[in-house]
Amino acid sequence: ECESLKDIRHRNLVKLLTACSSNDFQGNEFRALIYEFMPNGSLDMWLHPEVAEEINRPPKILTLLERLNICIDVASVLEYLHVHCHEPI
Repeated sequence: ECESLKDIRHRNLVKLLTACSSNDFQGNEFRALIYEFMPNGSLDMWLHPEVAEEINRPPKILTLLERLNICIDVASVLEYLHVHCHEPI
């Protein structure tokens, strides 16, 4: 699965750099996906800002047009993943 995700390229998807799996000091399995840095933050952060972040800077309220554009971009990515990928996901 991770190898397939590494090969996916779309302007609205964050690139998966690598995946790692190991055991922590207590013997529990640890897995991580490493993505490229997102300088503007995640979509989740924009839609649901945390109270602590709002103290440091005023919250950015997305306009209706910005939210509509986000919906269109998400739909574009979903179509790409399900229809146009070399291995549909």
